[in-house]
Amino acid sequence: MSTTRIRSVLSALLVGAAAALATVGPAQAAVYSGNWDPAYGPAFPQLGWEASALFDVPDPCLAIGNGNNVPISGACSGFDVLSAQVSFYNVADPSTILHSYVLVADPQLTHIDVTGINLAGGRLTGVDTGFFPFFVSDLEIAGSGSDSFSLVLFGGNKAQLVFADPAETSPFCATIPVPGAVCGLSANAATGVFAPVPEPESYALMLAGLAALGAVVRRRRA
Repeated sequence: MSTTRIRSVLSALLVGAAAALATVGPAQAAVYSGNWDPAYGPAFPQLGWEASALFDVPDPCLAIGNGNNVPISGACSGFDVLSAQVSFYNVADPSTILHSYVLVADPQLTHIDVTGINLAGGRLTGVDTGFFPFFVSDLEIAGSGSDSFSLVLFGGNKAQLVFADPAETSPFCATIPVPGAVCGLSANAATGVFAPVPEPESYALMLAGLAALGAVVRRRRA
């Protein structure tokens, strides 16, 4: 992975961590990250995309242990999407992020419909949602502004990116045809990787490690 890609990933993680720290209240909860990284497919053959999100999972919810499509109620009623973004890269140069689009930066301002989550061994392993807020990319390899893109998480740990032209068309046109619109899904459903984010007291150690990594990168470039 190139220095540019490393910096992009670490920057996204740090921003997400800061958002989590600012949002999580006194109630005990764990913060989990989810990451998806596929190529788009025939509709945009040069386009690669990666999505990332942070989820606030109440400890009583994790204590359920195991379950598929667990509703966001009862022990899991505090579950929330803290932040989310989609980044684009050229599949010919996957080490360089071309642009990142923030979908959720503040859960108090952007509500995401979560229809269920998956748990295994007391850990978050999947999230199903409605469509995230759409965005329009002016990148040549992503429709040059004529297409909007909408992220959806489904099947526990899968994700797809819907495109719609004209840009204001509902993403549901990917499955329900709309006259005059051209819509579709990313060819391959990306499989997500979910992992717990360190507790607040661990951030100092994490930041120290990132600083050390930056020093190593600088020495190698010198």
